Amino acid sequence: MEDVSATRRRLKTCMILGSFSFGIMSFILPIYSKRIGGGAMAIGGLFSIFSVVTLILRPFIGKGIDRYGRKMFFVTAFLFYGISMILFSYSTDMFSLYLSRLIQAIGSSFMWIPAYSIAMDIADEKKRGSAIGQVDGASSRGALYGAAIGFILLSGSPLISGWSVLFKCYAVLSIIAAFIAYRYIPETRSAGSRPDTSASGSNRLDVNFTKLLLITFISSISSSMLNPLLIIYLQDRFTADIGMLAVAFIPGALVYSFLPSKLGGVSDKFGRIMPMTAGLIGSGIVSLWFTHVNSMVFLVILWVAESIGVVMSSPAEEALVSDMVGKDIRGYAYGWYLFVTSLGAAVGPLAGGWLYDAFGHSIPFYLNGIILLCDAVLILVLFKDYKRADIGTEP
Repeated sequence: MEDVSATRRRLKTCMILGSFSFGIMSFILPIYSKRIGGGAMAIGGLFSIFSVVTLILRPFIGKGIDRYGRKMFFVTAFLFYGISMILFSYSTDMFSLYLSRLIQAIGSSFMWIPAYSIAMDIADEKKRGSAIGQVDGASSRGALYGAAIGFILLSGSPLISGWSVLFKCYAVLSIIAAFIAYRYIPETRSAGSRPDTSASGSNRLDVNFTKLLLITFISSISSSMLNPLLIIYLQDRFTADIGMLAVAFIPGALVYSFLPSKLGGVSDKFGRIMPMTAGLIGSGIVSLWFTHVNSMVFLVILWVAESIGVVMSSPAEEALVSDMVGKDIRGYAYGWYLFVTSLGAAVGPLAGGWLYDAFGHSIPFYLNGIILLCDAVLILVLFKDYKRADIGTEP
């Protein structure tokens, strides 16, 4: 295998380039959809269709990368992203937005499982939390850079025309990422290779993994309720000015961009359960408090606190997947992990939009906070006897 450090750098470069649209998407897609006539349910559907597609594809892709290798799927992901970005650039109605979102979801299905698997294939066993945090952080940095470019472009031009130019730029960057992945990232899991019986973890999924999937499903369905609503809520409550909303958005984005590797290292040092629990508790408290804030400045502080909670818990949870299984079924395990994430995320946005329209703006935030706190308790109950040495062994 090529030099591990070089492979890691190239993996992060691909994730940065391919993720340029991610930050602006969650921010501007609800605004753009609202501008062309979409309601809260229709906007929520744009998030749900993404999750439904990934829900269907991820288990098959996870099994496929264990059999055929990581690289082919990773390259294909960025090609789909490039196509979807071109389609987005020409989207002026909800139907075309849905089509673009569907193609983007296919790209996402192909990207994350190979990315996590490559990172774990080349990681030191004692630094998995940090390694997977580097992947998340690289993606978030790309999202931050893309959002910065987007805000600058959109602030100086009409939304419709600025949108078109912006997504054409994202398409070019996605194609560059595909080239780098094809040319410079080696295959880290050879097709038809013999099972790795020396690695930690089991070569089948056990009850510990089922417990983790339950926790992941609950937190995913809860947190995803707010994805299409947060910007709409800020518009309804504070301001519709994109520049001001961008200022509120940036501090949290910086947390997602530069802290995942460091906070992922916390789970390497102290175990996975502590940061998972602390992150969920922190995010839950912020969600309960969110709608009581009348100051944009204090809202930004809460947003940063919530971001720290997510960045602390996510790498620990993602690294735990690799801890629980052997290398021979790592892709399969990540496929099911991300399948469950997509399952929750398919339901959450539609439920959040319905609750927001039917019962009031605060209800989705309250419900999310309560569920996340309950999920933290569930972690402590289900993994009360957890020891790192036990992971991957029979229950």
